Amino acid sequence: MKTEQLIVQYLYSSKKMSLQDIGNFTIAGDVNIAADSDKDTALPPDAIRFEYDPKAPVDEGLINYIMEHTRKIRPLATSDLESYIMLNKQFLNIGKPLILEGVGTLQKTQAGEIAFTQADTSHVTHEEIPKAITEKQKEEISFQSPQREMSRGGNKAGIWIIVLLMLAGAGIAAWYFIRKHDREIAAEKENTVITDTAAQPTVDSAAMKKIKDSIAAIPPVNAVKDTNSFYVVIKEFTNREAAQKSYDKLTSYGNKLVMTVQDSSHIKLRMPFIRPLTDTLRVKDSLSKFFSAKAYIELP
Repeated sequence: MKTEQLIVQYLYSSKKMSLQDIGNFTIAGDVNIAADSDKDTALPPDAIRFEYDPKAPVDEGLINYIMEHTRKIRPLATSDLESYIMLNKQFLNIGKPLILEGVGTLQKTQAGEIAFTQADTSHVTHEEIPKAITEKQKEEISFQSPQREMSRGGNKAGIWIIVLLMLAGAGIAAWYFIRKHDREIAAEKENTVITDTAAQPTVDSAAMKKIKDSIAAIPPVNAVKDTNSFYVVIKEFTNREAAQKSYDKLTSYGNKLVMTVQDSSHIKLRMPFIRPLTDTLRVKDSLSKFFSAKAYIELP
């Protein structure tokens, strides 16, 4: 189940919810909305209220709800929620609305605050909680010789067949791992290729699509101790004027960027982060999709 669906279901069941650094939701006490209903239900006016709060705390109840409905451990559930909030805050900063189906729409105003418009109906698709994986009972293996006696020649033929099958299996396994290794090396080289960005890149409509779930879950900053600072290079330029124009445009949306000039024909726009080094892959992939560019990591 997606993080957005879990957020809406949790709000319906608990009647209140906090989205970190965004604000607080509450449902009026006389309004009853089923958290597991798969039918549209009309929402009365002011049934759901939102209070903008840029210092809204982490909702521990929401994290517990995500853990219960995804069977994930706390660090992974927390990371999923943090990634969802971080990416949607970026969308809000550039004027894109955050739509919570069955709840309403959040939109950043010109004054810099976040306004809420309630939905007309509620609708939540209910999915069963995934069952915990249990280990399959091991079957008893018998090493008893078969009752039927084989001739001496038949025994030798059977041994040779087994040896040939083992050699064939070993060859197939070796070929598979060699091919897998070659593909990984090719993918790594492709990710490190620097494209020509002399022309000013733009953030097109495809880059504005919501990235609601991260590809992989990574422990949050407060769950690990190996926090480090690093940069994600999102754009490169060979022209100082184009770099400055892109820098001014992106920072006007609220993005925190650093422009690094190595020489007159090699300029980078980088975004700083202070997170665990194990979090670099998720951040890099998310920003690559967000800016429609091949981002990569640089350490200070």
